[in-house]
Amino acid sequence: MIEARPSAWAERIFDFYLTRLFKRRFSALYLLGDFPRIDPTLPLLLLPNHSSWWDGFFIHLLNKKKFLRRPYLMMLEEQLKRHLFFTRVGVFSINPNSAASTRTSLRYAARLLQNSRNLVCIFPQGELAPWEKRPLAYKRGLDLILKLHGARANLLALAMRIDFLGEQLPAAFFMFGENQITAHAEFEGIARLEHQEEDLLEQLRAAIARGERGTRLL
Repeated sequence: MIEARPSAWAERIFDFYLTRLFKRRFSALYLLGDFPRIDPTLPLLLLPNHSSWWDGFFIHLLNKKKFLRRPYLMMLEEQLKRHLFFTRVGVFSINPNSAASTRTSLRYAARLLQNSRNLVCIFPQGELAPWEKRPLAYKRGLDLILKLHGARANLLALAMRIDFLGEQLPAAFFMFGENQITAHAEFEGIARLEHQEEDLLEQLRAAIARGERGTRLL
């Protein structure tokens, strides 16, 4: 697997690049609903849906605007090999075609959770999928990460959607679920987490349809 090698200089460059990129490609970015209460003494495991090429960039922005943690994000190894700069902003790889490599990546994610200041983002779907696809078909890696971590963590669902609203450029919308503080022994299971994310995605869709705009992030 390819490990993350975060650096301050790379993050400054990336922040500048992303701000310009978002302003060119989106009409606005909105956070809908309430921002959840996060235990600052525990690591954060962020679990978004994965339906666009922009998703990893969105996570970086949300961390800068809301969480202010050291971010780490899991990416498919074949993609990360083409964009190795991303390792300098906290991206690490997973290769689902190799069982041994997958276990190494999951152990690495669990090790990152030992630092209470870290935010670790994984996409439980394991691949890009159309926004409307149901069920979400979560993979089981999250269960093993929690088992290997062996302690409590913030577990936070995130719904993301890109939509056109009468503008030439699309808008991006985000909505967080309720934060769950849990350890593996208390974890209610992948299936329940998947259903909760599907409900959150529907809440986000309905809020956009009602014309809600919430907080403008950029």
